[in-house]
Amino acid sequence: MKKSRYLFLLMVPMFLLLLTGCSKLSLTTTKDSYKADGLVAVVKGRVTDADKVTYTVSGKTKDVEVNDDHFAISVPVATHDKNVRIKATSGDNSTTEIVKVKKAKPLAGYTTFAQQYNYANLTLGKQNDQMRLIANSNGIIKHTTASGTKLVMNVQDNQLMGIAMNLSYKSMKSKVGMKNFGTDLGIIAQLVGADGKAVLKNLSKQIKDADGGKTTIKQITSKGVNFNVNLTTKDFYLYVTK
Repeated sequence: MKKSRYLFLLMVPMFLLLLTGCSKLSLTTTKDSYKADGLVAVVKGRVTDADKVTYTVSGKTKDVEVNDDHFAISVPVATHDKNVRIKATSGDNSTTEIVKVKKAKPLAGYTTFAQQYNYANLTLGKQNDQMRLIANSNGIIKHTTASGTKLVMNVQDNQLMGIAMNLSYKSMKSKVGMKNFGTDLGIIAQLVGADGKAVLKNLSKQIKDADGGKTTIKQITSKGVNFNVNLTTKDFYLYVTK
C-alpha cells in the first residue's frame, strides 16, 4: 500500500508537467489575403502562448499588440501587393504566418494633387492652407485645412492612395462648419476626378435622412471614385478611395 502511494506521489508532478506541455504556441489569421478598408487593410488573427508577436512589411518590423489572444494589424495599401510576415515567439520556439495585402488603385500622383490643391486654395484667398508638395517617405501624411477639416492621406511611392476627411459632430451641427466642410470636399472631389457637386448633393441628402432616423449612409461613387462614411461617437469620417 505504501509502495502504491509512493508511486502515485511520483506520478502527480509528471502528470502536471504533461499538462503544461499541452499548451502550445499557435498563430492563425482570419484570411490568406486582405483588401483595402479605407486607407488600410486590417489583418486580423489569433495567437496563443506567445511571449512576443511582430510583423514585417517592406523590410520594416514592428511589434503587435495582442488583446485576449487576438490582434489586428493596419497595413497602408499600395499600388502593388504587400506580403505581411507575422511572427510569434515563446522562448526558443517560434511560428510564422505570411499573408497578402492586395494592391489598390491610386487617386492621383501626390505631388500633382498637392500642387493643384494649393493653387485652388490660393484662388479662394486661403494663402495659409498650403499642403506640402513632397512626401518624404511612404506612409500617412496629415494636413489640416484652413477651415479645420483634418485630412489623413495614405501616400505610397508618391501615389495618393486614399484620403480620410475628419470633422467633429460639433462642427457638423454648425451651418458654418458644414459649409466649410462642403467647400473642402468639393475641392478634393474635383481634384481626384469626381463630380464634386453631385457628391455633395448626395451626401447632404443622406445626412438629412439620417437626422430623420436613418442611421446608415450608403457609399457614393462618382466617376470611379468612392466616398464612404464612418461614424464614431464624436467624429464624422469620409473616406475617399478608388
